[in-house]
Amino acid sequence: MSSVKIGPKFPLWLQTQKRVENLDMSNASISDTIPDWFERVCHSIKFLDFSNNYITGKPPVCKGNSGLKYRMGILLESNKFEGPLQLLPTDSYILHLQNNSLQGIIPHPDINMTLDILQVLDLSDNHFIGSIPDSLCSLQKLAILDLSNNQLSGRIPSCIGKLKTLFALNLANNSLYGHIPISLGHLNDLQSLHLNRNKFTGMVPFSFRHLENLENLDLGKNGLEGIIPAWIGDELSSLRFLVLESNNFHGEISMSLCKLSLLQVLNLKDNNLTGHVPRCFNNVTAMTELGPTSMGFGEALSVFVKGEMLNYTSRNVKYVKFMGLSGNKLSGEIPVELMSLVGLQGLDLSRNHLSGRIPENIGNLSQLESLDLSKNDLSGPIPQRLSNLDSLGWLNLSFNKLTGPIPSGRHLQTLDDPTIYMGNSGLCGEPLDKSCPDESDGKSNAGESDGDHEDGKESYFDWFYAGLGPGFAVGLVGFLSVLCFKKSWRHAYFGFLESLLNKAWVEIALLKRKFN
Repeated sequence: MSSVKIGPKFPLWLQTQKRVENLDMSNASISDTIPDWFERVCHSIKFLDFSNNYITGKPPVCKGNSGLKYRMGILLESNKFEGPLQLLPTDSYILHLQNNSLQGIIPHPDINMTLDILQVLDLSDNHFIGSIPDSLCSLQKLAILDLSNNQLSGRIPSCIGKLKTLFALNLANNSLYGHIPISLGHLNDLQSLHLNRNKFTGMVPFSFRHLENLENLDLGKNGLEGIIPAWIGDELSSLRFLVLESNNFHGEISMSLCKLSLLQVLNLKDNNLTGHVPRCFNNVTAMTELGPTSMGFGEALSVFVKGEMLNYTSRNVKYVKFMGLSGNKLSGEIPVELMSLVGLQGLDLSRNHLSGRIPENIGNLSQLESLDLSKNDLSGPIPQRLSNLDSLGWLNLSFNKLTGPIPSGRHLQTLDDPTIYMGNSGLCGEPLDKSCPDESDGKSNAGESDGDHEDGKESYFDWFYAGLGPGFAVGLVGFLSVLCFKKSWRHAYFGFLESLLNKAWVEIALLKRKFN
């Protein structure tokens, strides 16, 4: 009865059912508490789905099994269940309790259960506190463990490395601290690892080089340090999402990252990286291809793009392709090779020390939806081909040294926010209030002429006025030098001044007499 409006109360006819094996009342507008009589119904249920309702109180507890050997799944996510949990049932393959208001510590697994088959445990988006209990390591068949978005503290139990069947571990957005356990490198089947938004310190464990099946590695927003290990590119060839943003990594970006041909998202923002942007990034073929990519394990992903945090679900995450290197100390020019990544949707190189011109072939990035090159030392004109990016919905070129007219035509004219170009005193044209001067040769774009506009920064008038001062000074010094060394010229010059002064006094005297 999924998506059928049954609520707000549980239907009374449900308690008359003698044997219910599958009960699906998800998204049924139920805003009731679990009735007392439900325990008599649920003891025979193999599959229970009450997700996406407004059910309050404590989650249902199904005791006794009437010969039932196992349960397929208990799905109670996205409700308003509250209070502490007593024990975790382990006689189900799947236990979903995420997105509720559960509190207290994470309970121990129910060791009285004769069958331990739990494979998926999702307690994310609740209010659990305390540390991660070591007893979770007894769930030897666990494949997915998600404890993200809680208030957990302490260290990761090293025994989690013994869960050999684990292929997704998500502990993001808690207050976990200490070094990342080396034992996690023993999870050979691990495909997804989220440890972001915690307080981890130290370096990336060297043992992670053994995670050959890893597709998603998110260690962002911690206190990790050191250089970005070269073995990430050499050993983790299955990586599709690599997020190391907001840590304390330093040094140059390893060229080995260019070997990650399947990489869709590379986020190294807000570290202390130096050196140049690797030219070999054009070898990341996943970013050079149009359309979605196939992946073994789809999951949600958050990317700060278009000036805001965008959330991609497991359904559309296969479409996202993003490179973020902002907030570092990278220098040199933007490699023209990046313009071959035609599948990119977002490119963020802002807040670095990049110089030179914006590559002319930037128009090749036909799928680009967001481009941020702000707060660098880029110079020269804005390429006309930038206006060919019909998918571009967010642009920031502010606080550089760009000059010349802002390109017009096609889609770029719809981006009419002047803050896109602020901090570039040499730019002119719409949407800025500064109009461009008319060129005598009829050329509309700075940098297109071959002579005085070679650098696209100075106009003819700039050179003219710049030469007035020095020219006057040189002429005056030369004239005074002649007077000092040429006696006849000196006498003639001062005689001329005396004669001129006498004539002036005579004229003044005549004017006074006339008016008197």
